[in-house]
Amino acid sequence: MTNHHQLDPYPIPKEKSPLFINEPWLLDKTLLEYPSRKEPDENDDNVRIYVPLDLNREAILRRLNRIIYHYKKANEANELEFCADVNMLIYQIEIYDQVWYVRHMPEEGRHSREAKELVEAFVAILENIPDGCAECFPFETIDELKREYLGQNEDLI
Repeated sequence: MTNHHQLDPYPIPKEKSPLFINEPWLLDKTLLEYPSRKEPDENDDNVRIYVPLDLNREAILRRLNRIIYHYKKANEANELEFCADVNMLIYQIEIYDQVWYVRHMPEEGRHSREAKELVEAFVAILENIPDGCAECFPFETIDELKREYLGQNEDLI
């Protein structure tokens, strides 16, 4: 979980209002091949459109289940694509976490209660992916999530 999104906490509204994040690849994995841009494309015919993306527990878990349904099981043939799709959801979790963290400012820890609960459910689903002899995924992802969000050391995993 080294690729954190650095959100400026001051514009994050305490109420439910839209939050604009300039990372369109979070919606469309075909954009993963392009470098993420801070500014809109400078082409004369470029039109920048913001597409709403709801980040909530139910939506993120639904997206994870859809990815698992698509790949069926993690194996050597699909391991990289499967991992990339799940990592896109982890980036969504990071944004979800940062917004909830700013809204509630917990006295202890680096993550919101909401994100910890979401990650527990996310990990439980990842642990049930049928094993098709993939070497790394989802095992390393599960370990990283447990370490980062659930405070579990490698020795306990």
